[in-house]
Amino acid sequence: MSKIAFASILLSFLFLQTAPVNSQTPSPTPIVIATPRPTPQEEPPIVMKHSIRAGARQLNYTVTTGFMPLKNRDGDTEARIFFMAYTLEGTQNPATRPLMFSFNGGPGSASVWLHLGALGPKRVRMEDDGMMPAPPYDLVDNDQTWLTETDLVFIDPVGTGYSRVAKQDQAAKYFSLNGDIESVGEFIQSRPAASEKRHDSLLRSGAYDVH
Repeated sequence: MSKIAFASILLSFLFLQTAPVNSQTPSPTPIVIATPRPTPQEEPPIVMKHSIRAGARQLNYTVTTGFMPLKNRDGDTEARIFFMAYTLEGTQNPATRPLMFSFNGGPGSASVWLHLGALGPKRVRMEDDGMMPAPPYDLVDNDQTWLTETDLVFIDPVGTGYSRVAKQDQAAKYFSLNGDIESVGEFIQSRPAASEKRHDSLLRSGAYDVH
């Protein structure tokens, strides 16, 4: 073996002996533990004051909007019903003033048609012949509003408007004839935020009836 070949082998051996060895241990993959989402707290209703002109009369009223939770026997929220309530200010005898609950006969429709089309203090502006105008759309004072005669509460049954089930597995319970009746009935019996006054007369208004 030549001296050059021997020197090459020796240098290679020394290089392997002195080469740095990566002694670092690979970092373990971090484990992400999913934390359950906190249960949303029920937000209080929003209360505002407004006024409109209904014919020659000025109507000053309070509007209250929010969600009423529907709970099971364990206190868990299964669904939330969206509502808008109108209370006329300055009435002579609030205790004898009627209170009307209005919801669409649908099925599967929110109360927006009665709310902004017929009964509420504001309505969508239409053409003189009753046809829909071109956009942009406007809200105008409703001089035919029923607020002159009764306080109003517009209800969106669960699954319509802004009303929703809390969990999708509860949908079958509320998207049924009995579930619809019971949930709307529970809302009417509780009468949340409609008025702090006692009403002697209660009216129920749907797209097909008034009671």
